[in-house]
Formats: sequence, structure tokens, C-alpha cells
Amino acid sequence: MIVGITVSFKLKEAKSSTITISTFGKQPTIVVDKANSIKVVFGQGEEIFYTASKDEGRSFTTPLRIGKQAKLALGMTRGPQITTTKDFTVIAAADHTGKIMAYRLKNNETKWSKPVNILDSDTTAKEGFIALASGKENNVYAAWLDMRLGNKNNIFSASSADGGKTWSQSRLAYKSPSGSVCPCCRPSIAADQQGNVYIMFRNEIAGARDMYMIQSRDGGKKFSPARKLGMGTWILKACPMDGGALAIDATGKVGTTWRRENTIYYAVPGTMEQRIGEGRASSLVKTAKGNYLVWQQGNNIMALSPNQLSAEVIGTGTYPRLTALANQKVISIWEKDGNILAKILP
Repeated sequence: MIVGITVSFKLKEAKSSTITISTFGKQPTIVVDKANSIKVVFGQGEEIFYTASKDEGRSFTTPLRIGKQAKLALGMTRGPQITTTKDFTVIAAADHTGKIMAYRLKNNETKWSKPVNILDSDTTAKEGFIALASGKENNVYAAWLDMRLGNKNNIFSASSADGGKTWSQSRLAYKSPSGSVCPCCRPSIAADQQGNVYIMFRNEIAGARDMYMIQSRDGGKKFSPARKLGMGTWILKACPMDGGALAIDATGKVGTTWRRENTIYYAVPGTMEQRIGEGRASSLVKTAKGNYLVWQQGNNIMALSPNQLSAEVIGTGTYPRLTALANQKVISIWEKDGNILAKILP
């Protein structure tokens, strides 16, 4: 039996208005840079689009097409990912040919770079899952599912010290003792200013599809043995296609959110998981106020803010994501019927 904090769910509608970021697109991802600009990337067909806001999300620029990739991976948490460094915005997009292409934009410029392949093996990321994070200065870290070992998916990573222009050799970060991690769940990655890098992923060991985390203390060169998250387990003969999310607060504390069966949990590594609610596709951001979580429950987008005892319905749609502004305001985005929507959380 899992003992933890259970949140009451008397559903209520959030009062703030919904913002339409784009009238087309799938699988949006959001980030805030050091100048407090909000940046969003999403896909449409085989094309990658970017939009930004400099007024805390009240308005966004017209979506700009920054690239096209054959067989671009979209859907079920696949899609372009975005992060920002001291001087650059970096986007990575995977496709089912097995490539992961990185694009970068220098601050105060408008022209995106030509893409470079993050992989040193060219075509081994055919599942199309990629995660990005930034660290100190212009350091960027990537993690993905890679099939170069026996045609089985395991966790590989790479790093860039120049804002995504060049990348290190691809490194094996984790190999499952069963030969493959769960092949259809996107990994998550987070990094801090001290060179710590964390990767969370869904494993597959003896029929169990549980979440694990590995840590690097040297900027992604070497990773610790994998550590299971939570006390429960999930025996499943299929992939749930749900990878959860990972976040670090200003003090370096790590938090995770993920799904087991039809329940969303929050867990600090090494402690018992806390039940949050029913649903899938959860996302997390940690602020000075506390934890903000969003997830999908049926067709509703649910949100739980710090010090709230009940979740709010902030809209309808699928696959919500979160980011926090410098003033601690938090914005969530999601997709609905081919539109990209957003809302500021209380």
C-alpha cells in the first residue's frame, strides 16, 4: 500500500483566460529565458515552428517555420524540444529516420542556424524521443532512446558547450539489464549550474515498467547507477507511452512526476511517492512558492498550484507542459483540436 499525500479533487474552473498561441500545431514545449521571454516550439506535419512572447504570455509572435525533417516524430509526447542558455535558444527535433537535429538562435538575432545532428551514429534514435536541458553558461544536455546496442532501446546522452553548435560523442548513460528500457516513453532531463545532470526514464525489468533516475556530477560524462523512483511497481505487458517530468528548484532539490497505472504521482528521489490524482501526461515546475503540476484527466487539463487542496480544470485538450517566469508566474500550454493554447496559473 502506498502511503502519502492524497489531494482532494473538487473540480473547479480556473478563472484566468485561455490564450491561443497558434491555430495549428502539435506537441508544444515551452521554456523561459533569462530575459523572461517565453519561447514555444511545436510541430506540424514534417515542419518545426517557433513562437515567443516578451509580455509574460499576453501575446505571441506569429509562428515561424524554422525547419523541416522527413518523418518528424510527433504525438504521444514526441515532438521538438526547447531550452535556453546564456546566449542561445536551442531546439532539438527527432525523426523516425533515426536522426536528432539541433537548431540554435543567438539572443537578439532572428536567423536560426542550419541544423546539426546530435548523434554520432547518425540514425539510431528511430523511436523519436529526445529531451533537452541547459546548465551553466552555454552548456546544453540531451538524452534520448538509442538503438545502437543490439537494436534495443537504451538511454544515451550528449552535451554541448557552445549552445548547441557542436556536440560531444554520444555516451551510453544507462543500459537496462533486460536489454531495453521501455521503448515508447520519452525520457526527461534536468541540469543545474553546478554540473549536475539528471535523467529520468521508464525502465523495463522483469515485466515491470517503473520510473528510474540516474545522476551525473561531472556535466554528463559519467552517470550513477539507476535508482528506482517510488515504492510501488507496475507490471505491464505493453508500453504506457507516458514519460512524466523532472524538475530542479533553485536550491538544487529534485522533484519528479509520473504515471503508474491510471494514477499521477509526485516523488522526491529516495522518498515515498505522493498520489496526486487520476490521469496521464503530467508535467512539473518547481518555484519559490512550491510545486506546480499539470496533467491530462480524460479530456480535461488539470492543474494543482502550491497550497491548493483541490485541482482546477484549466481547459480541455491533451499533453500539457509548464514553465515558470522570473516573477514566479507559471504558464501551462497544451494542444487542442489542432490549436496550441496557454493559460497563466494562479
